[in-house]
Amino acid sequence: MPVRPDPADSADHGTSADHGISADEDVFVEYGGVGEAGAPVVEVGPSGEVEWERPVRTYLWQSLVATLLCCLPTGAIALVYASIAQNRLQLGDVRAARQASARARRWCIVSLITFVVVLLTYVVAVVILVAIAHDRA
Repeated sequence: MPVRPDPADSADHGTSADHGISADEDVFVEYGGVGEAGAPVVEVGPSGEVEWERPVRTYLWQSLVATLLCCLPTGAIALVYASIAQNRLQLGDVRAARQASARARRWCIVSLITFVVVLLTYVVAVVILVAIAHDRA
């Protein structure tokens, strides 16, 4: 849940001042969840220090493009992992969302590489067939 640091709380309890967040900054802090509108996610480590992390990307639109334009089987796998990442983010399970996001990204890359290999194979085959047809004519 997003929490806006309160200057009164930071003076009394040391919440935002101890973590390097000034009280006058307009910052949304969320512990163990996803920030709003690309805001950084903050997690408190075992030593009590704040660790700034990037928001988790779901690769949903990339996997959709990979499914529709690149390679259907591998793009569909990427789409499944992207939707799992989205669901895990909504549940607040950041670690599982990061794992599913990494797998979605990997399958998007596999889809792109497969598309390029198939396209190059097709172009080479057409060039060879045209050369053979030109020699016979």
